[in-house]
Amino acid sequence: MFSKKIPTAIIGVCALAFAAFGLASCSSSTTNNNPSQMFTSSLVNSHTHTVTLTMNQLQSPPAGGISLTTSSASGHTHSFAMTQAQLTTVDGGTDVNIVTGSSDVGGTHTHEFAISRWF
Repeated sequence: MFSKKIPTAIIGVCALAFAAFGLASCSSSTTNNNPSQMFTSSLVNSHTHTVTLTMNQLQSPPAGGISLTTSSASGHTHSFAMTQAQLTTVDGGTDVNIVTGSSDVGGTHTHEFAISRWF
């Protein structure tokens, strides 16, 4: 009778080890390797805008920086620009706040974007 308990105990220990290994190997990572990231602006005059940056823009920033146009909202867009230094700063892990160009639609206003490294 003692010999029948040993295989049962071994099977139980193996099942427990398998379950523990399976749970450990399923842990999630906070790294996001998406090649691009969409950022949403501050809320001004009851609307926001978005802008999308790519990993390449941060990792190989052009000498002249980048100039983009935000998404359209409330019938207008804004200009969005980042210098090479700002792109390099974000790639290094430090957040940068960018203020858009002004728009006169719906009252003169700008929006602010908090740009952070996502990968």
